[in-house]
Amino acid sequence: MKFSIIVYFLWLILCVQPVENHFFNWIWNKVQHTFDPNKSQRVFDCGTSDILPILPAKMDTPRVTGGLSAVDHSFPWMVNVVNLKSLKSCGGAIIGPDTIVTAAHCIIDQPEYITVIAGAANLFGRLNLFNYYAVSQVIVHPNYISCCDNDVAIIKLKKVLERSEMINSICLPAEQNQELKPETTAFIVGWGGKYPSGDLNTFGSFHLKQGLVYIKSNDYCKQIYGTFDEKDEICATNTHDNVDSREGDSGGPLMILNKTDNRWYLFGVTSHGANTQTIQPGVYSSISAKLDFIKKYL
Repeated sequence: MKFSIIVYFLWLILCVQPVENHFFNWIWNKVQHTFDPNKSQRVFDCGTSDILPILPAKMDTPRVTGGLSAVDHSFPWMVNVVNLKSLKSCGGAIIGPDTIVTAAHCIIDQPEYITVIAGAANLFGRLNLFNYYAVSQVIVHPNYISCCDNDVAIIKLKKVLERSEMINSICLPAEQNQELKPETTAFIVGWGGKYPSGDLNTFGSFHLKQGLVYIKSNDYCKQIYGTFDEKDEICATNTHDNVDSREGDSGGPLMILNKTDNRWYLFGVTSHGANTQTIQPGVYSSISAKLDFIKKYL
């Protein structure tokens, strides 16, 4: 009996967090719509956030490894993709009301054993069952080869997400095969663990982490990774601040803020890297190179 009370109490704590639980926002919107049927629902407005991020310029101290905690819900397109049977956890990004993009190597279990956690900013939010969304279909890129050619997959949700301050989509690049200039500033986010690998990374970091990285030239990337494919991949790093992706960050977004329209654009998903204590460039599967494939499922 005492054990049941403790479990119920912990569950209640998770459920009544107004900051982390968009379920209550959903209830409130339904109540408002009942009394005012003409009230319009919020629509997805890609690449914008109600809660502005505090972006690092250059970090004062050297995972995202070396990353800083992101402002809660400042990246509302960020999701957690969880394989429930194999317990493999990855990141992902919302690109439509029922559509997620992630890395193909993150798809291990069958769709019925994969869940997407949306609207969470910390570990409590990721444990909150109201933030869980069932998967109806997974589409792995037809030319995907295990680590790591065409390392992209699309996830379709059974239930459409509702736009809120905690949930929105990120914009896709405007052009197919859009090239990025070397040293372009980009950002990565993720719940990856502190350690290179192992059981200590099971739950990842408590808060969502963000890091600043710089796009590197194709020649530089080829020197580090002999198999680097400039038509399929992007590499980026920040050795000055010791920033890199870690285990658990796979599938998460490589993002660039467009200063012209002030929107965030998705240019890559975290694919692979050296995964060592010494920071090496992370490799990201290019989104602009796969726009035709992705847009078919929006």
